[in-house]
Amino acid sequence: MNFTYKLFRDGREIDKVRTHSKRLVLSHLRTINWNDRPRVYLRVSYGKRIDSFGKLVTFYNDGDYEDKEGLWLAFEAFTEKE
Repeated sequence: MNFTYKLFRDGREIDKVRTHSKRLVLSHLRTINWNDRPRVYLRVSYGKRIDSFGKLVTFYNDGDYEDKEGLWLAFEAFTEKE
């Protein structure tokens, strides 16, 4: 799995992490100050697979979050095992 995390405040990107480490992303997500009303972009990529049309594509989940609860629910859903 690959993780991409971007933190935006006042329309500007102030933090960005791209890594394979779930622990590193979690440590960054825990430090967010939610009182400043940030927007967080989270993307979890699962690698390349052949889709139903026979093409090699990258499978991922992503989304923008403006509250702590939504971000944590998405992170748990994106990283759960089958």
